[in-house]
Amino acid sequence: MFSEKLLTLLQTLSKVARNRLRKYLLSPYLNEQPDLVRLFDVCDKAIRAGQFATLDQPKIWKKLYPTQALNDAQLRRLTSDLNQLTLRFLSDEARRQNPLSEALDLHRLLEKPELKKHHAGVERNIAKLITEVPQASIAFYLAQFQLHNNLVNKTTKFLSVAGYSEKLADADFYLSCFYLTQKLELYIGWLLFQGTRVSEKKLELPADFWEQVENDRFTQVPLLVVYKLVVRCLHEPDDESHFTQLLASLEKQAPFLNNTDLRKCYFIAQNYCAFKINQGQQRYYREVFEIYKKIIQKEILLEESNLSEGLFKNIVTAGLGVGEYGWTEQFIENYSPYLPTKIRENARTFNLSYLYFHQGQYPKVLDLLQNVEYNDVVYVLGSKFILIQTYYELEEILPLESLIDSFRIYLRRNKVISKNLQREYINYLGFVKKLMMLSPGEKKTIQKFRARVMAATSPTHKKWLLEKIDLIEQVRRH
Repeated sequence: MFSEKLLTLLQTLSKVARNRLRKYLLSPYLNEQPDLVRLFDVCDKAIRAGQFATLDQPKIWKKLYPTQALNDAQLRRLTSDLNQLTLRFLSDEARRQNPLSEALDLHRLLEKPELKKHHAGVERNIAKLITEVPQASIAFYLAQFQLHNNLVNKTTKFLSVAGYSEKLADADFYLSCFYLTQKLELYIGWLLFQGTRVSEKKLELPADFWEQVENDRFTQVPLLVVYKLVVRCLHEPDDESHFTQLLASLEKQAPFLNNTDLRKCYFIAQNYCAFKINQGQQRYYREVFEIYKKIIQKEILLEESNLSEGLFKNIVTAGLGVGEYGWTEQFIENYSPYLPTKIRENARTFNLSYLYFHQGQYPKVLDLLQNVEYNDVVYVLGSKFILIQTYYELEEILPLESLIDSFRIYLRRNKVISKNLQREYINYLGFVKKLMMLSPGEKKTIQKFRARVMAATSPTHKKWLLEKIDLIEQVRRH
């Protein structure tokens, strides 16, 4: 395939963005090579037609220069130049979408006595842009520092002392806000990382860091208020009062935080719930569900109108875990359109089948899953598990045995799944086979089987297996 690097980059752009890129390439100030426009047109046409995989060097060259012999070096140079201009376009587009950053740079460039009026006009624009984004994010404090630092530099150059100390103090305050909040965000990231993985490196805080954070100057900085509580939750997870205070603080500070920071803090709270659930504290299923509901209510679930596949599944799992079936079904229908296009239908079908399984609507599960061909191994595995459990619940022994056998063959032949995961899944299939043969009258056999399931290091769907064992024991007792 012709230049996977360039084609992959162009594919990530929407049709609207590629149209803007073409206009960008037509500018003689930015591009002095008309052949780059022609090369872009060939690539763009192939992408729109879904035929980019068929492009190769000879085809590209023939479209650009029909009467000339292939010049590999020239085509590589054109490809490299188009790739670089596309990257520059993305950078310029991002800059254009951040007028505050652009205005701050311009503010610094206009520090000349003869440009006082221009400088003052840009300064008024900056003040307006900052007030339009009142949320006190890390970027907000950095922007405030840049503005006040520019003012300090201008005052120094013009040898004016009027208001100089106030400008210095403001610049120092906003720089401290930026430093403390950014440092805490990095520290929280490290705490979360070391909670799940072994890390050789340690993120150290300066000796007087917490004294700085607790300084009276920063008691009204919203993000610092929230981050301090986050750290307490992570440092002292057994003291649940920190978690209660964190949720209350998030609700109080929400109007002053931007969507990105607020979403991030709620997800940290969700991680705390996951930690508690792993400790066996089942009531935190409800807590995490309420957090997801809060994220949706505050309209901060989506990032640029997109929803990640993992988060979608986590919310569905949380809803099912607390028995909120109606709410969960509505969530699936309302938010599946925001999933990535390639996996959207797979995710919707799989999660609906998972919902129907929890509701005991087993015929609906079969209707959804029996005739679906998943193109993602994760969904293949998940759907087969649901089908196995569904056949068991329906006491469909022959289809169940057939599926177990075909699933075992699939696992052994699949080259994508790791060996450890293969062993885990094959062990699960063995557990299901044994479960099918258990009789309520076999007390010792049931006890041994329960012990085997409990002792397994990471048995898949362990909770379901133990529930089925409990039911068999209940029949025996009655």
